[in-house]
Amino acid sequence: MQLTLRDFFMRLPLIQGIGPRTALACWRWVERHPELTDIGPAELGIMLEDLTLTAQRTQQLKTTLFTGELSRRVTENLQHTGCLTIVDGSYPAQLKETFNPPVALYFLGDVRFLQGPQLAVVGSRQPTPYALRAMRLLLPPVVEQRLCLVSGLAQGVDTLAHQVALAHRGHTIAVIGTGLDHCYPAANRDLMDLLIRDHLVLSEYPWGTAGARHHFPERNRIIAGIAQSVLVVEAAHHSGSLITANIGLQENRNVLAVPGAVDSPNSVGTNELILAGAKPILNSEHIIEEFFS
Repeated sequence: MQLTLRDFFMRLPLIQGIGPRTALACWRWVERHPELTDIGPAELGIMLEDLTLTAQRTQQLKTTLFTGELSRRVTENLQHTGCLTIVDGSYPAQLKETFNPPVALYFLGDVRFLQGPQLAVVGSRQPTPYALRAMRLLLPPVVEQRLCLVSGLAQGVDTLAHQVALAHRGHTIAVIGTGLDHCYPAANRDLMDLLIRDHLVLSEYPWGTAGARHHFPERNRIIAGIAQSVLVVEAAHHSGSLITANIGLQENRNVLAVPGAVDSPNSVGTNELILAGAKPILNSEHIIEEFFS
């Protein structure tokens, strides 16, 4: 049995015990062998000889990759969602160039939104009234410039970022930490359904995957990876939003931060980002010029 490269990378995330690190190692190996057009047992054997995987993972790949059961799971996923693999031409080029891209992205909505300029917007799940005022002031002109707002569908800043895009007839992408049949938080179910219908929702997790604590930091690398710039609106000292900002810095993204009051706990993270070299955002033009200057 020979698998196309696309089929191979659709199967990898569905194999129990094969995580993102192993899947990425397989992709890096394929990158070093551009003559490959498909993967069969012979090619898999050569790959596994070259990779330093555990004996358990090696055996799992050998015994599972070509099974009918795995074919059934791929088909089941594709009945519910679209799938972009890392070998597809429409896979986001900027994400592919990052340190740790997912080998498969499941999606619902209009995948063409990935082709335009993207601004990631992240921040506190419990924003202050100041953060809400700042977003309502700064983001509408950005949306009107046809910049797509990327966020994580979490409560707080994420939710408002998506809502601003909707209110001003712009585009928005949500990257979530569950399978596309789940919504976290549940209160955002209606918003998620609206984004699926008219915008785009992405996940690296297959259909049926419930949320786990480690999923949400993992999805932050996708938010930063598909965007050209990352805007942090409000973040406490150890906020998860700073993870996204730091990933953005590591991936050579422009990191932007809304300054806040020096005595506000929710602004400690953003103010420290500015101290470390992030661009302070005082008006909408400071964001727009990152894309069009």
